[in-house]
Amino acid sequence: MNQYQSWQSWIQQMMNQMEQQQKMINQMQKKIEELQSVEHPPRTVIEKIEYKFDQLKIETLEGTLQIGLTPNGSEMSDIGDLYNNQNQNKQIPQTDDQALHFLQEYMTSDVPGWMNQYVRDHDIEVSDKHKERMIADIRKQLPQRLEFYRNENPEAPPETLFHQIQTEIQHSIAQYFETFEGDGEA
Repeated sequence: MNQYQSWQSWIQQMMNQMEQQQKMINQMQKKIEELQSVEHPPRTVIEKIEYKFDQLKIETLEGTLQIGLTPNGSEMSDIGDLYNNQNQNKQIPQTDDQALHFLQEYMTSDVPGWMNQYVRDHDIEVSDKHKERMIADIRKQLPQRLEFYRNENPEAPPETLFHQIQTEIQHSIAQYFETFEGDGEA
């Protein structure tokens, strides 16, 4: 075999490879055009996720207790009304700032006693530290809740907003304790 035939076969082999690669490129371009022409790209659909909370074990509790767990924030206030007869504020807030101040006082003076009475009545073990964290979390949310109720009803007097938030706090705490299984630190 002369060198000319080896070069010729090598060139032929390269031409065949280039032809195969060109076919592959053409196929990929068609596929890209098909994918781009699809009006609705394929979606991932997750139909149903079920959680079995009774199988969970919670070692530590961290996060924020959200007040306002019902759509209107104050429905079903009857749970809180069971414990409403403790230290009621006799003063009436005249401004939103006063309402916020009275809510802060309420969190300090009335809520701890209300929580203690509720956990005693329902035989729930909750440590003082846990209750303090809950109260601190609720305190942080008071300005936003006041703003929420103000936006919901701009004409409402501050006294009404104060009572709505007060009821919401009691309802939310009661609802939280209904699902709480105790922390064993009491």
